[in-house]
Amino acid sequence: MSVTLRLVHRAGYTYSGPAVASYNEARMVPRSTLAQTVSHTRMEITPTPWQDSWVDYWGSNVTTFELHEPHGELKVVAISTVTVHRTPQEGEHLGWDQMQEKSVSDECGELLECSGHCGAVGEFAAAIQRIRNEADTPATFVESVVAALHEKVTYRPERFSHAPQAAKVWDAGEGGSTDFAHMMITALRSAGIPARFVVGYLLRDSEVPIGEVITGHGHSWIEWWDGTWMAYDPAMQREPDDFYIEVAHGRDHTDVAPLRGIFTGTPGSKMSVTVEISRLA
Repeated sequence: MSVTLRLVHRAGYTYSGPAVASYNEARMVPRSTLAQTVSHTRMEITPTPWQDSWVDYWGSNVTTFELHEPHGELKVVAISTVTVHRTPQEGEHLGWDQMQEKSVSDECGELLECSGHCGAVGEFAAAIQRIRNEADTPATFVESVVAALHEKVTYRPERFSHAPQAAKVWDAGEGGSTDFAHMMITALRSAGIPARFVVGYLLRDSEVPIGEVITGHGHSWIEWWDGTWMAYDPAMQREPDDFYIEVAHGRDHTDVAPLRGIFTGTPGSKMSVTVEISRLA
C-alpha cells in the first residue's frame, strides 16, 4: 500500500517595524528517500528574495534567501506532493557488545553525543541508568524507555514549542512530539545507542476522505541504530507508517528548524505557521 499526500506549509514573520534586511534559512521541502517519493514541490517567498537551494550535511533540502529592501512581513509557502510507501522494518538485533564496537562510534559518533536539547541530568539521568541496568538488549532498552516516558510524561499533541532540554520535560511531566523525541534520543545516546532527530508531518486521521484538507502541524520522531536506521515515533508509541512525511533529520531540533533567520530594523517580530495536509490517493 502507498499513500499520496499533498502538503501546504505556510510560515513567516510579521515585524514590529519594517525590516531593512533579512537573512533566512528554510527546511520545508520533503526529502526523497526509499520510503517516499516527492513528485512535485515548489516554494513561494514574498517579497521576492535572492535565493539558493542546497542539501545540508545531513541530507536535508535547504533554501537560503535574503532580502535587502524594507519589508513589514515575510511569507514562505512550501507546496509538495509526496507518495509514501514504508516497508516493514527489520534491524540486525545488535547486542550491547556490538553496539560498543568502534565501527559504530566511527560511523555515528556525532549521533552519540548528549548535548544541546539532549542532555541527561538529575532524575531523568538516574531513570535512564536504571532501565539500562535491567535491559538485556538494546531493543529491550528501547521498549522500556518508551514505556517509562509515557508513565512519567503526558503527551500533548497541541504543544508546538519545546523545552530547551529533555530533562526539563521529564521534570515537568508533559510535552509535545519534539519533547518526546528529545527525551528518547537522550536516553538512547546515554546508553551508547546512536539516535537522530526527524522532523516532518503526520496525517493523524488515516480514514480522512480523499481531497479533504486537514489542518495540522509539524511532527517529530526519531531513528535509532540497529545495524540500520529504525524509525520510531515515541510520542505516538508506534513505527511511522504511510501517513508520515519526512522533511529533515539531524542531531536535534536545532539542525532541522523549518524556518529561521535574522533581520535588521525595528526590534521585535511574530512568527506564524499553518500546515494543511490532504490525501490525494
